[in-house]
Amino acid sequence: MASSLLLQKPITAIIVGADRVAANGDTANKIGTYQLAITAKHHGVLFIVAAPWTTIDLETRTGGDIVIEERAGIEVVQIRG
Repeated sequence: MASSLLLQKPITAIIVGADRVAANGDTANKIGTYQLAITAKHHGVLFIVAAPWTTIDLETRTGGDIVIEERAGIEVVQIRG
């Protein structure tokens, strides 16, 4: 969807949030952010990560050090009301 919009509309920036930002600026976020970053670069569009200070972890040096939360697979196939 984002790639299609970039072809059709004069979009100047893509803004995403972040779950965690490492000391070097690497970010971790939900599924889809990496694809948006690649798409932005391909189309020459500014890519901005908007996150509160509480998201920045100066103790975590790089994105490779960010612990990714893994949850039970049942969560994606079960609906709770």
